[in-house]
Parts: sequence; C-alpha cells; structure tokens
Amino acid sequence: MIYTKSMNKMQNNIVSKKVGVGTIFVFLSLALLFIFIPHLSLFQLISPLSSNRQDVLSQLLPRLTQKPNTYRLTSPYSLIGQASADTVGSTVNAYSVLDFDSGQIIDSKNGEKEVPMASLTKIMTAIVALDISSPSEKFVVTQRAADQIPTKIGVIVGQRFTLEELLEAGLMTSANDAIEVIRDGIDTKYNDPVFVQAMNAKAEFLGLKNTHFTNPQGFDSTEHYSSASDLAILTHYALTNYPLISQIVKKDYIQLQANGDHKQYDLYNWNGLLDVYPNVSGVKIGNTENAGTTTIVKSERNGKSILVVLLGTTGVLERDLVASQLLDNGFASTIGLPPIDVTEKQLRAKYATWKYWN
Repeated sequence: MIYTKSMNKMQNNIVSKKVGVGTIFVFLSLALLFIFIPHLSLFQLISPLSSNRQDVLSQLLPRLTQKPNTYRLTSPYSLIGQASADTVGSTVNAYSVLDFDSGQIIDSKNGEKEVPMASLTKIMTAIVALDISSPSEKFVVTQRAADQIPTKIGVIVGQRFTLEELLEAGLMTSANDAIEVIRDGIDTKYNDPVFVQAMNAKAEFLGLKNTHFTNPQGFDSTEHYSSASDLAILTHYALTNYPLISQIVKKDYIQLQANGDHKQYDLYNWNGLLDVYPNVSGVKIGNTENAGTTTIVKSERNGKSILVVLLGTTGVLERDLVASQLLDNGFASTIGLPPIDVTEKQLRAKYATWKYWN
C-alpha cells in the first residue's frame, strides 16, 4: 500500500512536471512567433482564426457583391494630359481627370501609381458599411472610438448614432472617431474583426488593381494605398449605386440635433470647392503626413460631368486651386467651356465660413 501510494504520488509529480514543461514550451513558442512574426495577435494564435474569419467573410460576400461594377476607364483621347502635367499638376504626386459618365481619361499623371490616399479611404468605408448594415441601424460609441486622433467630432463613450449620422460625420467632416464607431460596431456584431477584410474583398470585387486597406479611416501604413485610377472607379461606383453617399457628399453643412442618444454636432464639409466652383457635388478630402492633402471633386457644367482625383499636394489651398484648374482643363478639352479661374481670395473666404477651421 505504501509502495502503491508512493508510485501514485511520483506519477502525479511526473504528470505535473510534464504539464509544467509543456506549458512553458507553449509560451516559449508563442513568444518566438511574436518576435519573428510581429503582426500576429494572440487572438490569431489561440483561435481557429483562418476558418472562422473566412466563414464570417463568406457570410457577407453575397451582400458585398450584390451591385456589379461594369465601369472601366479608357485611354486619353488628346495630348492635354502631357501639357497640363508640365504646368498645373507639376507639384502633385498623382491625379486623374476623367469624363465621369464615360470613364474616358482626359488627363492623368501617375494614374496607376500606388500611393497613400488618406481619408479618401472613407468612400470605401461608407460603401461597405451600407452593404452590410442599414442607414437606420444604431451603433454605440466605444472607448477606442472616443480615443481616435483628429480629425474627430468628439463622440462620447456610450452615445448612440445611426449609421447615416456616422457617415455624415465621416464623409463631410472626415471624422475618424465616427468611422471607428462603425468599424467597432460591425466587428462586434459579427464577433470578428471582419470590417477591413470586407473592404479588401470589395476592392477585389470591383477590380481595383492597385488598392489595399489596413484601416477604415485612411491612416498611413505601408500596406494602405490606392491609385488615382482605382479611386476614380471607386467614386463612380459609390455615387451611382449608393444614393445616400451621393446626397451626403454634396452637402456643405449638417447639424445633428441633440436627442436621447447624443448631443448636438455641427458638421462642416471640408471640400473647399463646394459653392465656389460651379455645381460641385462632392466628393471627399483627406490629409495625412505621407499622403499630403488629397481630394476627389466632381462638377457638372452644360450637361458634362468631370471628376478629378488629386493625390499628394502640399496644402489645402494648393489642393483646391489645382483641383479647380484641372476641372477647368477637363471642361475646356471636352466641350470647350471657358475656365472658371477660382482665386485664392475666393477659397480663403470659403475657409473662413468653417467654424472649426484653423
């Protein structure tokens, strides 16, 4: 009996030591993985991640692919591109000017080049959000959303916003906190960090060849980029398939009135050409250290719609001046209209109307 008890005790000790050694081995292995593959998260390592995420994304794919994209860009039909590339856009990283309806490129510089695009990202964010949610669905503000860096509207933890309200803040004021509320809400709803994956799946579905997303706001990252051509295709898709996006981006100002869910918010559209250049109807602006200032602008004159995608200018004033000049060139080359010749004085007067503009 004593022998048997001793043996049992020894076996238990051996099992305990084996478990202890095994546990140590597992943690050492995990540590090595984090060292050599730093982008992995603990969540990725301890859960059946790849199959789980694939399952969630596959559930969303039917919604992401409901609206087909047949829009394609065609080559320039004149030499205006080379002429203006030497003058108007000489300091700009990349741009494309095109006939919005036909997709014909009027003017281009580095149109296929992969570059940072800053908050132009939010066009895709809005598309994906509307694909997998509804404008009236409400989202709760998380601490992570409240902690986002500017540009932000100052959401407060626990507040509730409809998706439509969050898209107004994200597309007009370019509010990073509002966009994070959307991402957090979708990821929580599906119990999976699927939102950015859905953005990339949508980009692939649309045939965007030089685009990849790592976040829904447009923060700088080596793996977060697009091209002027891809953004032109994305913008046409957004404006022709999502009436809510088209309605929001043409507005100069919206007030979200205080209610039981949130306080009052004043939303200004930072597009400097709204109400300055004729018949501008959006679309989006952006600004980060790596991307510089960026913009996408659409205008209609005499039945012709011209779209300008502008990436990598040195400041807001240059952004809007160059964009207006490219619009002028687009209308001149297609239907022979005289230039509007937007001035610095006009733009500064416009900026002065923005209550929170510094």
